[in-house]
Amino acid sequence: MALSIRRAEERDLPRILELYEQLALHGGATPPGQWRSLLPAFKRIQVDRQQQLVVLEDGGRVVGTLALIIVPNLSHGGAPWSEVENVVVEESVRGKGYGRALMEWAENEAKRQGCYKMQLQSHALRQEAHKFYERLGFGSPARGFRKYYKGDG
Repeated sequence: MALSIRRAEERDLPRILELYEQLALHGGATPPGQWRSLLPAFKRIQVDRQQQLVVLEDGGRVVGTLALIIVPNLSHGGAPWSEVENVVVEESVRGKGYGRALMEWAENEAKRQGCYKMQLQSHALRQEAHKFYERLGFGSPARGFRKYYKGDG
C-alpha cells in the first residue's frame, strides 16, 4: 500500500461526497454532483485552524476520509479535546487497514495538539464499525444524546 493522508482539497469534494453516501443510513448525504453547493462550508472548514478534513489516498486514489475537530476547553487544565466525525473508507476496500491508518493519524494529531481525549459517535446500527472502534481502544463509558434540526439525521 502506497498510502498518504493529506488535507482535502476542493478537487476532492465529489469523491468525499461519494464516500459520505456510503455512511448515510437515512439519506442526508449531498449527491456528489452537487458538490459546488458545499464550497462555502468547505472553505470555512479549510480556514478553521481547529478543523482538519483529510483524505487517505492509496496510489493516488482517494479511498477514505475523516474530519478531526479540536475543541478548546476550560476543564482538564485547559487541555483541548478532539472529536472525529465522518469517518468512512470505501466499502470495497474495508478491512485492509485504511480505517486504522486514518484513525492513527487522527490520534497522533490530537495528541500532538495536547488533547486529553478523543471521542466519536457511530450510529447504533453500525455494529461492524463499533467493533472496529473497540479494537482501536475506544469504549462507550458515557451515554450520548443528539437532537437534529433538519431531517432525521
